[in-house]
Amino acid sequence: MKLKNLFILLSLSLAITGCANGNGLEEKADSKTGDLLVEEVSEEKPLVYASFFPIYNLTKQIGKDKVEVKSFANLTSESHGFEPSAKQMADLSEASLIFINGAGMEEWVDAVDSSIDIEIVDTSKDLDLIDASGQAHEDHEAHEGHEGHNHGAFDPHTWLDPINGKDQAKVIAEKLADLDPSNKDYYLANYEKIAGDLEEINQEFEEKFKTLTNKKFIVPHEAFAYLEKRYGLEQVPLTSLTSTGEADALALKQVADLALKEDINVIFYEKGGSDKLAKTLADEISGQTSELSTIEFLSEEELEKELSYQELVRENLKAIYDSLAE
Repeated sequence: MKLKNLFILLSLSLAITGCANGNGLEEKADSKTGDLLVEEVSEEKPLVYASFFPIYNLTKQIGKDKVEVKSFANLTSESHGFEPSAKQMADLSEASLIFINGAGMEEWVDAVDSSIDIEIVDTSKDLDLIDASGQAHEDHEAHEGHEGHNHGAFDPHTWLDPINGKDQAKVIAEKLADLDPSNKDYYLANYEKIAGDLEEINQEFEEKFKTLTNKKFIVPHEAFAYLEKRYGLEQVPLTSLTSTGEADALALKQVADLALKEDINVIFYEKGGSDKLAKTLADEISGQTSELSTIEFLSEEELEKELSYQELVRENLKAIYDSLAE
């Protein structure tokens, strides 16, 4: 009889100490008084990676405190030419998945795909991409493999267009909802906030750019084709799609002549980069310089301010509009 009673008491004790109420709380009995205590149970967050700043920032805004988000590339460094170290590859292998921009932006994606068992989520897979030659490419699905991307078939700067960014954010939100279905509504609500911001920005500048007659703007490299397409603009690049090349004397003369002919007074240089070339050209045409961001990376100061992707997109569009409206 005593053994039976002892067994009942032990069973009740285990039931009390191990009972969770389904809301992240656990009930335990105080060892001295026997009173029932409620303690918060820490839930392990999904760990996901994002390839570089714009994808990282969108993922952070959507996942917030429900997801641990890490950036694969350094958030304060140029993304073109990034090659992950052995340690970065090892760290990545601990994650559930990695969000990438796609369209050939991440040149390291084949190495990750072949050496790490991780899901790679291409956020641009359903976008109407622009060929590197400058032509729109509607059949991205036919080139879904990474091989075409690595050979530079497409212009990868999709995120500079706010509507593309909105669509890429949706891919992120839906994947997080699949990964963590208990927080699906939370992720989708956060996405809707981002989508609203970007729709508002797009509508504002769609109307503003319609009022302009001169729609040509001089840029450090050919990264703004998606903005050209969205708003009927025309970029005049000093160098090609990658920002590693230097414009030669002939290219500078041709751009200077065009600027004088078209009454273009602002020469853009890349935010975070040197303004030397832009100043040389601006002096040639008696113009001025201004910075324009590719939003690939931020300064330490900008990271500390926690600037959002949406704020940076708006900042870019405002800079372009202001230069054309003068």
